[in-house]
Amino acid sequence: MRKITRHVAVVTVAALALAGCGAQQDGSVPGAPSETETVVHTGPGGGSDVFAREVIKLMQQDKLISDSWPVRNQTDGASIGAMKYLAGKQGRDDTIAAITPTWLVTPLTVEGGSVSIDDLQPIAALLIEPQMMAVRADSPYHTPQDFINAAKAKPATLTQVGGSTTATDSLTGKELQAQTGAKWKFQSFSGGAARTDALVKGDAQMMIGGASDFNDLVKSGKLRIISVIGADRVSSFPDVPALQEQGFDVSSLPQEFRGFVGPKGMSDDALKYYQDVLGKLVQSNAWLDYAKQNGDITQFLGADEFQALLTLQKNNLLTLAGQLDLVKK
Repeated sequence: MRKITRHVAVVTVAALALAGCGAQQDGSVPGAPSETETVVHTGPGGGSDVFAREVIKLMQQDKLISDSWPVRNQTDGASIGAMKYLAGKQGRDDTIAAITPTWLVTPLTVEGGSVSIDDLQPIAALLIEPQMMAVRADSPYHTPQDFINAAKAKPATLTQVGGSTTATDSLTGKELQAQTGAKWKFQSFSGGAARTDALVKGDAQMMIGGASDFNDLVKSGKLRIISVIGADRVSSFPDVPALQEQGFDVSSLPQEFRGFVGPKGMSDDALKYYQDVLGKLVQSNAWLDYAKQNGDITQFLGADEFQALLTLQKNNLLTLAGQLDLVKK
């Protein structure tokens, strides 16, 4: 599976011709709606919910926007409901959505799915979010291999907790099982707090997620990170080895990107406005601090580049989902 580089933070921001374009949201800036509804497919506390709210907060702090951007948690169908909701806003400029690879995979796994990422307008990609594997602080598993060995010894008794069954964390777990012959269960929650609660309480034995899912619980001594999923370590947990260092093939594992899309038919002015304001965000000191804290890799892509990324990732994920027998004919 081809991968986006994770070695260098890349910021390829399109020309920001509208000086101060995000300073107000009163309609005087071309394309700026009076209020922007931001759709996410997770519940409160889920990865996309936390990400969208953080983006909005940082833009408000830097006065790139002045009005609130209310977040809508459209959780039905593991992104299908959110896609349908956004597609139903065709021609509107006042609704966007924060997306992850789940939006590419879920339609592939639904019989007769009536909506897909192709029905939406790419706006911008912002970052790559490295994933990591966490266990309880008192867990006997100190490496991924420890967990895998235990799963092999007692098949389908250990539990991984995560988001939807088509999310990056679930696909990563399924691919690791396919590579190693281990078998474990997957428990799905739409909200991030419910997932970590299950891990802390011992209802699950392992979770894959981003640094933002685990930072506070690691600091409080409740959870422990045992691996970064991928080839490289991350700045937020520099002492934690990457999966590749531990002898695993990471070439076919999915990557968690985050970006924004809108409905088809949104105006050119609105598309430019959203690209410009998000492009300015990723150049701010507040964003750079946020990305460093979470070990994220900034990769800003405008609409055309993001479209190319989505096409590439969709093809890659189709291959992976097919290998895992997840694709519905």
